[in-house]
Amino acid sequence: MTLPKEVILEALRCCRDVYPNEDDFLVSRKCAGYTILGVEGTNETSDWVTNLKFLIKRDDCHRGFQNNANRTLAQLVLGYEALDPKRKLVFAGHSLGGATATLLADLMLPHNDNIAIVTAGSPRPGGRRLKRRLKDVEHYRFVHGNDIVPKTPPLLAGFVHTHPVIKLEDANDTRFDGVADHNMGDYYDAAVKYYS
Repeated sequence: MTLPKEVILEALRCCRDVYPNEDDFLVSRKCAGYTILGVEGTNETSDWVTNLKFLIKRDDCHRGFQNNANRTLAQLVLGYEALDPKRKLVFAGHSLGGATATLLADLMLPHNDNIAIVTAGSPRPGGRRLKRRLKDVEHYRFVHGNDIVPKTPPLLAGFVHTHPVIKLEDANDTRFDGVADHNMGDYYDAAVKYYS
């Protein structure tokens, strides 16, 4: 089953709107039959420390991203009733939040296979064993223009993406805009055009 475009766009809207939120995540139940968990990306100094913990993997996952996923899942379970098995659980995130969303899906998969992933500008979350574990999970992995973040951490360190890319066109393409293309607002606008 594929996610309806309305659910994908709501997931990306959550990725955009989570940044000013007090928590590092945002829960949306606006789409009937779905619970969307939007996870915040890199937004403060401690997030950069998390991003740099790629030298050590745990269970074939980026250690920093996995620690972030564990914290987010604990907050979700303690603070929300978002784990209703009748609703498809959609993990979504931008940047660090995308990698965290992917690892949240990996953590939940043994307990709930009614899940999907929507990521925007996610770095590589882990290695090939992680990719094999998630191969049957529906994942929409968006990359906008020349965004440089999806090219990290390095392939040489054994990091890979778990699913193929969906390229979003950059309306303001310039030669060296790989950092600017990482903006979540631009991701959302490009996705709206992609699905219209």
